[in-house]
Amino acid sequence: MGALGKGMMAALAITALFTAGTAFGEQQPAGEHKFEKAAAYYAQCSGASSADFDAIRERVKAFTDVEIMAQTMADPERFMQLAETVNDPRTMHVMMNCATEPVMWDTWMKGAADYPKMMRAATTMMNPATMMAWMMAPMNPKVWSAAMGHMNAEKYVRWSQAPANPEFYKPMTSMTDENWYKPRLAWMSNSASFEPIFKMFTGFASAATPAPASAPATPAPAAPAK
Repeated sequence: MGALGKGMMAALAITALFTAGTAFGEQQPAGEHKFEKAAAYYAQCSGASSADFDAIRERVKAFTDVEIMAQTMADPERFMQLAETVNDPRTMHVMMNCATEPVMWDTWMKGAADYPKMMRAATTMMNPATMMAWMMAPMNPKVWSAAMGHMNAEKYVRWSQAPANPEFYKPMTSMTDENWYKPRLAWMSNSASFEPIFKMFTGFASAATPAPASAPATPAPAAPAK
């Protein structure tokens, strides 16, 4: 399988994992992601810089929101850019580490329980314009330009160097540290963590329960005979 095929397969696989709704950092009230944890993990990679992370920030935001991911997959150019971004050991390092963060699980829960958001994402994917855009993709030079990013030799130099960096194995080795479990167990034992799901099922149950029948009106007493 060529580099382009590998990049697309990687993006599709990770999309399947994250489409439930995700976040690389704490959420601000407005719904924007600060990406603090992601930036910290990115800095652990060899040769990584904050400028490099800022360059991919808008692309990887697709993994924090199912609606943004749907919009990305509906646009061949944006999808190819995302696939090219994922085909990088630094990006994979960030994603593998963030996938185990409680803040990520919180966002998955909120996204999966946000019915209007999920419906908007589904509508985007079923839009005939999405199919038309992909049919025309082979004639779009910007799509090919994004796809050619997989041919960058620098990417494969990074992949060859990544195994020599101990931080690359952190998603596995961190599980041997007892402190790694404390925040995760605290999240799992906190009922508030599952509140979005509880609310979703409660809402469905309320909608499915028929309203009680109103009691028949009591007839007014007859007027006395004159």
